[in-house]
Amino acid sequence: MAADSFGTEVMTAEQLGGLVSRFNVMSAVVRRAGFLLERPLLVITQCNLGLCALGVMVVLSDSPPTAAIFLGVVTAWLLLSFSLFSAVAEVNLKLDRLPPLLNARHFGFEIDLDKRCAVDDMRACDAGLKMFNVRVDRKIMLKLGYYGIAGLSALVPRLLNT
Repeated sequence: MAADSFGTEVMTAEQLGGLVSRFNVMSAVVRRAGFLLERPLLVITQCNLGLCALGVMVVLSDSPPTAAIFLGVVTAWLLLSFSLFSAVAEVNLKLDRLPPLLNARHFGFEIDLDKRCAVDDMRACDAGLKMFNVRVDRKIMLKLGYYGIAGLSALVPRLLNT
């Protein structure tokens, strides 16, 4: 919401004054939110790894009905986790689009040094939600999806054969 609100503010602003200070406040709020979300996201990630390991053990056991139910629960949990991390990646994507949005605005000067300095400051600030200094973005989500599909494709034939 903060990135959307700031983007609207950038597009409706008549002058550059005040935008940098409001961006700095928004960036500080996002950093604090990211710090508070860091541990819960880590716990969810560790639960995902534990459930995947437990799912492999259950599927490799000799009880197909239990394995099918458990695999369904694990898949649902992983999809919910994937949607949560996708929402975090979307917030980071919106925050990454703010400096070019400000750079595209024209405030009446042919060469606007203040705007360039503001855009550089916004880029250097590196606002975003991070998990232990690793930015959660679309690339990480694609890797997570790829490994998840690879793992499921290795377990499903085993489940169908039993």
